[in-house]
Amino acid sequence: MKILIAFCLGLFLLPVSPANALEQRGALILYKEPLYEFESARKNYCDGLFDVKNGENVADMRDFRDYHCQGRYSLTLEGNAGRTVTLFGKFNYAQDWGYLIIVKKDDRKVWLIDLEDLPADQWVQRDGIDNTGAYEAFYHESAQFSQNVSSVKWGKWWQGATPNP
Repeated sequence: MKILIAFCLGLFLLPVSPANALEQRGALILYKEPLYEFESARKNYCDGLFDVKNGENVADMRDFRDYHCQGRYSLTLEGNAGRTVTLFGKFNYAQDWGYLIIVKKDDRKVWLIDLEDLPADQWVQRDGIDNTGAYEAFYHESAQFSQNVSSVKWGKWWQGATPNP
C-alpha cells in the first residue's frame, strides 16, 4: 500500500518538478565554452553554466567551477524591459579590463553569443529577431574580454547617460 501511495504521489509531483527547476535558473546565465571547436572533443571539462539571480551582484566569480579553464563566455538574460546588468573583465567591478552593459528593451530572452562583437565606447541598439529579444549595449573593450569576465553587477552604476571609460 505504501508503495502504491508513493508511486501515485510521484506521478502527481512529476509534472510540477520541471517547472520549478526552470524557475530556479538565474536571470543571467553565463555559458563558458572551449575556445576552439576541436578542443571540446579533446577535453570537455571547460563547459559549464554560471547562474546569477536578478539583483545578486557577484564581485568575484572564482567560485564558478569552470572559472579557471580556458574558454569564452556567451550569455542569456531574462526579465522585463529595462533590466540592466554589467559584466566586468576584472574582479570587484573594476573597469580597467573592460565591461559590457546590457539593457533589455523587451520581455523576451536575450541571447548574446559573441560578447566582443560590438563597437567600443558607444551605446548600440539591437532589435529582437527570431531567437532573441531587443537590447541596448555599451561595450568598453579590453583584450580577450569574453574570456576574462570576472564580476557581475545589476542596475545602473554610472552617472549620466554614458559611462565614462
